[in-house]
Amino acid sequence: MFALRRITSEGNENNTCIGKSYNYVLKIENKDEYEKTLKCWLLGLKRDDNDIYGFIISNGGQDITPLYKNSIYFVMMSNGQTFANVTQR
Repeated sequence: MFALRRITSEGNENNTCIGKSYNYVLKIENKDEYEKTLKCWLLGLKRDDNDIYGFIISNGGQDITPLYKNSIYFVMMSNGQTFANVTQR
């Protein structure tokens, strides 16, 4: 099992279970997939995505979590170890 750990610019920490697998979609590197994901996440709402650099997609595509530029993100394993640093570089 994986968890997504977010540390905000204010120092708040949030951990969200993302299950057994996830997809990591980036705005620049995966432009087409990013645009599709953004449209699904917005559900037709008009909104600016300037502070988003990517998404974590989990639960077989049912959960879409935006990744914000001013936060730090880690994918954590169930034993507490870091699996991946998905912070914007």
